[in-house]
This record gives sequence, C-alpha cells and structure tokens, in this order.
Amino acid sequence: MKRVPSLDLYNEAVQNPRVAFSDSQLRGGTVQTNGLGLPLALGGGFAITYNIRASGRTFAVRVFHKDSAGLESRYRSVSAELSRVASPYFVQFEYQANGIIVNGSPYPIVKMEWAAGETLGSYLETRYSDRSSMQVLQRAFRELASHLRSRGIAHGDVQTGNVMVDGSRIRLIDYDGMFVPGMSKGNGTEIGHRHFQHPARAAADFCPAMDRFSFIAVDLTLSALAERSSLFPKFATTGENILFTSNDFQDPGASPLFAELRAIPSLRKTADDFAAVCRGPVTSIPDLDDFVAGRNIPSVVVVVSTQPRSRAAYAGSLPVIDALDFSTALSHVGDRVELIGRVTDVKIDLTRRGGREYVFINFGDWRGQIIKVNIWSTGLAKLRRKPDPSWIGQWISVTGMVDPPYSNARYSYTHLSITVEESQQLHILGSDEAQYRLSSRSTQRATGRSAGGNRDVLENIRQGAGTRGGPVLPRPTARTITRKTARSKNRELLDRINAGTTTTSGQPWRSGASHTPQHASKPSGDKPIGCIVMIVIVVVIVILANMR
Repeated sequence: MKRVPSLDLYNEAVQNPRVAFSDSQLRGGTVQTNGLGLPLALGGGFAITYNIRASGRTFAVRVFHKDSAGLESRYRSVSAELSRVASPYFVQFEYQANGIIVNGSPYPIVKMEWAAGETLGSYLETRYSDRSSMQVLQRAFRELASHLRSRGIAHGDVQTGNVMVDGSRIRLIDYDGMFVPGMSKGNGTEIGHRHFQHPARAAADFCPAMDRFSFIAVDLTLSALAERSSLFPKFATTGENILFTSNDFQDPGASPLFAELRAIPSLRKTADDFAAVCRGPVTSIPDLDDFVAGRNIPSVVVVVSTQPRSRAAYAGSLPVIDALDFSTALSHVGDRVELIGRVTDVKIDLTRRGGREYVFINFGDWRGQIIKVNIWSTGLAKLRRKPDPSWIGQWISVTGMVDPPYSNARYSYTHLSITVEESQQLHILGSDEAQYRLSSRSTQRATGRSAGGNRDVLENIRQGAGTRGGPVLPRPTARTITRKTARSKNRELLDRINAGTTTTSGQPWRSGASHTPQHASKPSGDKPIGCIVMIVIVVVIVILANMR
C-alpha cells in the first residue's frame, strides 16, 4: 500500500486546483488561504479539510494523511445509506477514490457540501447564558438521537467540532467513523472524542448504539446550562469540552462538576443516574429516551464527594505539548494537540495582502526555532477578547492542528504554529493549572519525557526557579523576551559542545566571521568563568542521569 501524503504535500498540491483535482467543479475553484497566502488546513488527525469555493458554492474537501483500512468501502456504504434515507441531519458528499493528484499519484478525497452555521463549540461560546437557546438546542439533539436510533445509524463521534448549528437546525459532519445498516459490528476504526465517550469505549463497540453515551452527556450538559449558565466559564476550559471531561467520566465520585450538578435540586437525580452510567459497562448504557425517563439505569451506586480530593492526572483529549518543545511539536505536524506555554511576545500587525489585522502569540524569540499561535482576521472576529501585550507572562492553552513548519531564509528562522479559528481554542490558564497539565501522564506520553526529569530540573535552574516547589517565575520583561529561545540555553550549549562548534562565549564559530556577537563588546577575562559554568552543567547532567 502506498503511503498517504503529508500535510505539506497536500498544501502544495491544492494551491493549483486545475492540476490537483480530478473533479471538474473543483478544478475551477479556489482554496481559502491564511494571512500568509498559504492554504488554510482545518481539522487534523485522520483527515484534513480545505474550504474550496467553486461555481458559486463552497465545498469542504477532506483529504487523508493517515492510513485507514477499508476507507473506500465504508464511505460507499455510508453514501448509499444516506442517499436512501434522505436524512436532513447530514450534508451531501461524494467519495472520490482518485480525487487528488499529489506528486503524480492519485489519492482519495471526500467532496462535501459546506455546512451552514457554526460549530456547536462556537455556538455555545456566545449563547451558553441564553436559557431559551439551550432548551431549543436540547430539543434538537433529542430529535436527532431519535432519528438515528430509528434508522439504525450511529455517527460515532458526536462532539463540539462535528455538530453544526444553524438557528434551531443541527447537522452532523465528519463521517469517517459512522455505522450504517449492513456494516459489520465490532469492526470500528475510531473510538470518538474522549470528552464525549464512555471511558471504556473500544473499537469493538462499533454498532448502532455507540452514540448513546454522547447524547446523554450533551443532554445533561444543556440542562445544566439552562439551570446555571455560570458553569460554562468555570468548566469549559480545555478547548475541546463543554462541561464534562474524561476525568469526570472516569471518577464521578471525585468530580467537582458532578458535585455541583447534584447541588442543583432539579438535576440531582439525573446527575446520579449519569454517574451510574459512567461507572457501568458500555453495554448497559440506555438510549436517550430511557435515560430522560429514568429507565434502564445501571445498578451502580456512586458516592459523589463534596470534599476536595487530590486531582487525578490530567486526561486531555489531545497530546499535551510544552510550547518550548519544538522537536515534539514537529513530530505532530498535521495532528491536533493541546499546546501549553507562557507568552513571551504578542505581535499585532496587518497582512501585506489586503491589510487585514492578525496576531501572533510567541513562546520564544522569533529569531530561531519556536512554536507560536497564528490568529488571522477570521479568527480574531470570533474571539471574545483579542490578545494584546498584557498577555505577556500569561500561561495559555491552545488546541488545534500543528501547521507545517514555515521558514524564512532572510531572517534564518523556522516557526511551527497552531492557527486559531474558533474562540474555544484559546484559554488563559493559571500557573498551577498549566503545570498540572504539563506534568500529566498525557504530557509524558506525548513528549516522551517524565515529569521531574533532567530537562525540567535544568529548565528550573535556567529560570532561577529552584525546585518544583520554588517561587513563581517572574513576569518576563522585554529583555527576557528577546533572549528566550525555543530550547533551553543549557541544551543548546551542550549540543554545541558535543558538535565541537562552540566558543567559550557560547557563540558558534563561523568561517570568515568575527567570533564576537554583533552589537556586543568583546569578552574580557570571562573565559575561565564560561569554562567553569560549562563544566558544572555537564557534571549536574551526569549526576541527574545516574539518579534516574
């Protein structure tokens, strides 16, 4: 089987639709671009979506940058079933086995009608406090659940990014994991978004009932928002959830959210029933109608504590990446991740093409290898609060797809970025919350390093923060912003020592160039100090390595 193209290769191909696409309509189209004039790729993970305008219509073109067994046969089954039932909850689409040419080879695409409205996540960001809107949305979801159940169809991944809301109408997008009649049960390729799925769900649960848990979670969430809208800003903090997260599902008894729901008299029993569903087996999840009526609830008693407990490890829905860890982010190009970092610079400017405002949020000196956040004009229009220099020193969480690296030869920099298109992608965190997420097991799996390892210790030494229990880092100043890099200075220094390309001042040797840094005076009498510092660093690393 030939390997599927990478994101950067797809980006290169779609810039020339006449050559890239086999579809006559798409060949005459134009792809939506970002502020740099490059294709705006959305999604991530299994598939990537481009917005293409053609023949006066807008299409979502999905390309696949990860292999999936049986992709074509699944889409043919889904297409045939949706055409037969003419469901109002799905958009028109066409699977094209040889829809795009990349480097001379054909690959599949899904050409879909661009769904009107906004994602459920974006909709809730602006309307969560409107009780009437929450009740209308809840009725729409109940009708959707009933519609799918009556036809033996399951979407497989009901969540904020896969539901489009247009007034009182909702529709589902992304059909990669759908189940339709005629498919074999227990042969799934995905398990859905963990903030909307039973903690024990597996690929073997691929069947018509696999949406039950998601619909119950959403229904209870909308009831809670209708009763107490203040829950939203308190618990919708990951960029991927509404109120519940997978931590709540795994241990309802220790969940602050479950405790708050039980404190609302009208929701106490419903919260208890949902806690039992979370702790019961996947096979015992009732359908939404039964749950609302209080029928077929698993016989599981969950004692929800009102006393604070120690927090379980952060169970994010995405790999958690340190915003200073360039190499790990590079390995996730094309994937959706949660990026956590401390802002060092906020650049606000106008694009050269069209003069539209944009914002860059940097996590290090832009003159090097760094990760940053891109917010173009379309994303800025959806933010409740536009980033500004007051954000410098703040910890933030950003969820989204890692864009391919962008390099500038003139200024010798390479940037990785996440593009923000929806308000819920961006959250300001407290220092404790940021460290909690960065030290979680999901972070360790994503970055391949353990909390409290050598890199953390050396980073604390560099920052002057001492141990993990040390003082909070000082707010960055203009000077620390310009000196900070995407990798620790100690790591860079050691790399140069190993490569044999470092002077005692820490500057690389360059043929035909002065060894003295530009705009700096020559060092006088500091060579011994530099040597001593290097020796101490090497000794510290050796000691720490032996202690692990």
